Amino acid sequence: MNTMIDPTGPGAGEPTPVLLDPVLLEPHESPADHPCAAVEHYHSDLALLGYLLQDLRVLVRRAAKGEIPLQPYGRITWEVHGLKRRTVTCDPIRLLERDDFQIVGFLADRRTSPTAGELDDAELDVIDEFENYPGIVSYSSLELVDHQWANLVVHTTPDDREAWRHSERHIRAAEDLAPRVYHNVRIHNGYIPEGPIGRRTVVIESTKYWDYDSPEPWHA
Repeated sequence: MNTMIDPTGPGAGEPTPVLLDPVLLEPHESPADHPCAAVEHYHSDLALLGYLLQDLRVLVRRAAKGEIPLQPYGRITWEVHGLKRRTVTCDPIRLLERDDFQIVGFLADRRTSPTAGELDDAELDVIDEFENYPGIVSYSSLELVDHQWANLVVHTTPDDREAWRHSERHIRAAEDLAPRVYHNVRIHNGYIPEGPIGRRTVVIESTKYWDYDSPEPWHA
């Protein structure tokens, strides 16, 4: 699977990474040398995050009606047309609230290599850490064709993702695995108005890009 990783921020005791000076892109700017950051990806990414939200929304609404139980940190897995899906309900009670919730959406172009298998284990390690970060209320994964994945994390405040980013397991995935496993990474930050139980969809406020196939690592 694709692990949700944000390749920024060193952790305590870790070597200081080479920090990339991010390029600031305008909303409709597509850099010619970095097609991974083309504007054309925006609408398809937003649609995929919408699918992930819909999976979560169905579970939350069914739980609100008493049709199914949702357990804290419970993992629900199923398949649609042979493609895997997973939702982890970290805080089922909070998911019922009609507040604006923050989101992190992760999409990437995964390499075809034996190293990519390391990422599956890394994802499970990251999920196991969620109990240490109570602001994270859910985590969802959607398998796409060609062994690609899309992920969605729902959390309460921007500080939640800053804390999570500095976990040792997250740092290893971001700094060690990401450049070897992915051609490029797109991470969307935004929110869900009125929460997963409401009727609104994901709103993207900003996007980060990493291109690991350029002559030098590129970040925007």
